[in-house]
This record gives sequence, C-alpha cells and structure tokens, in this order.
Amino acid sequence: MAVPASDPGALRLLLPLLPLLLLLPATRAHPTAPAPTCGQRAPEGRVLGGVPAAAYRWPWQVSVHYAGVHVCGGSVLDAYWVLSAAHCFNREKNIATFDLYVGLTNLRAAGAHTQWFAVSRVILHPSYQMWHPVGGDVALVQLQSRIEFSDAVRPVCLPPPTLQLDSNTACWVAGWGLVSPQGLPNELQEAQLPLISQALCRLLYSPSAIQQDMLCAGSLKTACEGDSGGPLVCELNHTWVQIGIVSWGQGCAQQLYPAVFARVSYFSSWIRHHMERTPLPEQPAPTLAPAHSATLIVLVPVLTSLAFS
Repeated sequence: MAVPASDPGALRLLLPLLPLLLLLPATRAHPTAPAPTCGQRAPEGRVLGGVPAAAYRWPWQVSVHYAGVHVCGGSVLDAYWVLSAAHCFNREKNIATFDLYVGLTNLRAAGAHTQWFAVSRVILHPSYQMWHPVGGDVALVQLQSRIEFSDAVRPVCLPPPTLQLDSNTACWVAGWGLVSPQGLPNELQEAQLPLISQALCRLLYSPSAIQQDMLCAGSLKTACEGDSGGPLVCELNHTWVQIGIVSWGQGCAQQLYPAVFARVSYFSSWIRHHMERTPLPEQPAPTLAPAHSATLIVLVPVLTSLAFS
C-alpha cells in the first residue's frame, strides 16, 4: 500500500507502526487461471526452506487487520470473497481502514505467498443487524482485487444447508488468538476441537444464549480473542468444509465453557446468494508494463497491541 510522499500526515501515521515493506507481484492484467477445487490442501509432508510448511496446512486462513493491527480471522471462499464474523466489522469502523492478508502465517513477516487486499464492501447478515449481539454473527467481505491462488492460498468449501455432524467428526480451528494472558502469538496457531452437542452447550451457558444458528466446540485449547471470524473446519470425505465461524465464548481462562461458533450451514444459502448476485468491483485498466515485472509495495505492520471488538 504505497503512500504518496506529498502526504506528510499519512507518513506520520505509518512511522509508529515500524512497517516491514515487501515487494509482491501486482495483480495480473491477463486472465487468471481457474480457481482450485475448494477444501483441498497441498500434499502432506511438503516442506518450505527445510521446515514444515504451515502455509500449506490451512491455505484458506485470512488475517483481518484494522488500523494496521490484527483483530480477527477469516476464510477464503473464492477469488473475491472472504467469510468472517459480523462483530469484527462494527458500524463505527471505516471499511477503508481494514486490510486483509492471505498466505500469511507469521504476523511479523510476510511470506513468499502473502497477498494484501483492500475491502470493496462488507455484507452483514440481517439478523445480526437486528438482534446483535444474539446470533447472526456472519460477515461477507468482498475484496477490491482478485486473489491469486497457489498451494499456500486456496478456498475452503461451504457446507450444504442440511449438513449433519456427529461428535466423532475431526474438526480444527486456527488463528492468531490469545494462547496465554501475555498476548497474541506471532505464528498461526491450530487446535483440534471436539464438537459439543447443542443440549450440553445450552446447559453450560443458558438455553436462551445458544441459538439455532450457533454450534459449540471446545477442549482445554479453545478459541480466544483475536480468533474471532476464523474458520472451524472439518474433513468430510477428504474435503475440508467450514462448519463454523468463531463468534464468542467465556474466554480462554474459562476452560469449562466451549467456544461458540456461527453455524455456517444455517447461513450457506444466504452466503451463496450474495456471492452470486453481488457485482464484482470495478477493475483498473490494464497496464502496458509486462505483468511479470510489475510490483506492488505492500505494508505488513508489526504487531504492537491488541484491538479486539
């Protein structure tokens, strides 16, 4: 995100962030390759630089930044759409201040596959707008430009509205949320979470707190602040499907309480409707410069504080 040298005010805002500048390929002017099949990861055992390639493990993971700080997670649905939690995009927040990153596993350093995106529009589910904070915690985020897919950046699959899961289904959550009272980790964290029945979850919280558009999952490693908006995914028939969006809970210290997720199958028809009917953002005119030599300066802020809604 280049800042004009003639704007000293903008430069003063950037200096406290101690940014790391990285050159990334610019958006290609020629047609891009078709999107990969959703819910597929690179083969297990791939390595990058001699160490396990975490970027290939959860390739749909998104980091949502506000004013240069990681605040929430999200998931890649296709080349222009990201799924997250509605509470991450409160009305008082200016969407122009959001930045979304894909192909990012370390908050302090961009990788070879990291891509930065500005937000074109945010669509909140109408039940969240009417009944917040009870239910409807779903946001569809349209990007201003197209995601370039690779082994490190792939879409996750949406579930059908009729999806039924049993407690033996293997499900995982990933994010940069708190793992201790000391603060956020730099590296993307992951945890396998058992699914909790609706009846048990209502007993632990209250019958009125757990709505039909929610599901619960948890263990001694549960989702925490900074994980909000991130995906809960399960492997079904060798395909990774997103069943939940991290929404709320009693916090990391309250280990008897599971994390509460927006139930994606409940919203999947609404999600598909808006993805199919919403016009794509206007694209800039093609550049005359060769696509392979074009570059874009992207800002990856150093994490200095926690901003959590």
